[in-house]
Amino acid sequence: MIERVSSELTINRLATAIQPSATLAVSGRAGELRAAGKSVLNLAAGQPDFRPPAPVAEAVAKLVGSSPIHYAPVPGLPELRDAAASELSEYHGHPFAREQVMVSCGAKHSLANLFLVTLDPGDEVVVISPYWVSYPDMIRLGGGVPKVVSATAEDGWRVKPEALAAVLGPKTRYVIINSPSNPTGAGYSAADLSALYDVIEAEAPQAWLVCDDIYRKLVYDGFEHASAFRALAGRSEQIILIDGVSKSHAMTGYRIGFLAAPKHVIAAASRVQGQMTSGASTPAQHAAIAALSDPRCDGAVAAMRDAFARRRALILSGLAEIPGVRVSSPEGAFYVFADVNAFIGEGSSIADDVALATHLLENKLVATVPGSAFGAPGFIRISYATSDEQITEGLSRIREALADLRPAV
Repeated sequence: MIERVSSELTINRLATAIQPSATLAVSGRAGELRAAGKSVLNLAAGQPDFRPPAPVAEAVAKLVGSSPIHYAPVPGLPELRDAAASELSEYHGHPFAREQVMVSCGAKHSLANLFLVTLDPGDEVVVISPYWVSYPDMIRLGGGVPKVVSATAEDGWRVKPEALAAVLGPKTRYVIINSPSNPTGAGYSAADLSALYDVIEAEAPQAWLVCDDIYRKLVYDGFEHASAFRALAGRSEQIILIDGVSKSHAMTGYRIGFLAAPKHVIAAASRVQGQMTSGASTPAQHAAIAALSDPRCDGAVAAMRDAFARRRALILSGLAEIPGVRVSSPEGAFYVFADVNAFIGEGSSIADDVALATHLLENKLVATVPGSAFGAPGFIRISYATSDEQITEGLSRIREALADLRPAV
């Protein structure tokens, strides 16, 4: 008698450990409610609501209308790699060659490629909480171990050097700096970066900085994004950059991100990308060339930044009028990270921030993201990447929802 072997297809341990993106989950549920005819206000969006600058669309139309669309080289079109290298070199005061820049399907893909080709099992990557939701799982996919260190609202959501020192050690491979930050909008100055590098140099000199600069062009109230290369000039060049055009040029759907790293890392990442996705979309890469090289785009980016600054002021003033809500003023990006601890937990009908975000979505049709997704329970992330009218109505609904709750004692 032949023993029957189970035909059940199982999921391996690595995939089982990976959590779904909370931000995508909220957007998906909001989409379901909207499809059902509900008037959902999406204050969870991690993308600008603007059209890209005109030269971007012009570049795509010209390409599609004039020639067949073929595969792009795996590491990116030479023209785009050169344009990105030139822009990064000028901004950071550090020379980048084409061979040090790779084009991927968004900044997320760039990060994933980096971790896949440089992390060995047990390598530690320091992640500052509140963190972008995908950092820990991408590190795990690369075989690494996320080491979370917390920043606080009282410190402007910037990690203190002494707190960072406590999680550094001989296994530290990277320290990720996301400035301005998703979800808090906090930005690090050159002095901040220098102080953090002091402890890295003392406790983990082998470690490299990974600077996620995807929001660097969206800063407000005179805050200036600090280039790590400029801040640490003469001290260290152990710096890897993640950048792109998604946020600054309202091109999230084009899926174009950049990894700037030593040549051998780019070569390895290209090999991996070649076996997984090949090159990023050819029309999207031509659009990105226009975004970086057509001077008309500069004015469009500045206009978007001005609109975000106005919306930022609108949402901050509105939240300040809601009793029990506390919020820090963000230096950049397009989010506020609101403290809602007064409405959750013991003494309240709402258990936690996840329940509160669910309540806002299901009962008031306002989509936000719970802070737990970012490693910071007791908060919600609210995006102002939407119209003034949507922000005003969203604030009104949030105010109504919180007024109906019995604040925690």
